[in-house]
Amino acid sequence: MAGRKDSMVDRKVPPGQGPSSTPPPEPCHDAAMDKETPAGDGPGGTADPLPPFAEGAELEFPVTFDLRIIYVLAEGGSIQDDLERIYAARGVKCSLMQGMAKPGARYGRMGSRLTFTSREQMYSTYGDIGKLPYVKTAI
Repeated sequence: MAGRKDSMVDRKVPPGQGPSSTPPPEPCHDAAMDKETPAGDGPGGTADPLPPFAEGAELEFPVTFDLRIIYVLAEGGSIQDDLERIYAARGVKCSLMQGMAKPGARYGRMGSRLTFTSREQMYSTYGDIGKLPYVKTAI
């Protein structure tokens, strides 16, 4: 290519200054990750223990927060009815429920403002929502 001076391909990189001269960063490691936790010892009876930063942290119930759910639009036509059924069965107070989806989108979002009275109620509600086949995540 005529007139092409100073391109990145043509430049010489002085020794010790290229990308390969920088050592890779050390991997992040936490000794708590080495411990194996038997199933049932984590939150809600799951195999996942609390992360180290959350140890000693306690939620005070009742607790109210906005739950966000991402779901597959093509399969989730009954999401509002399904969520209302789950909340009623678990005795969860829902003061607001609203959904959002862009035209042509694959995924939709559903939000619910919920009040949980106990940890068990919260975990069982999350578990029921996670069993809905079209739900991708609930946070």
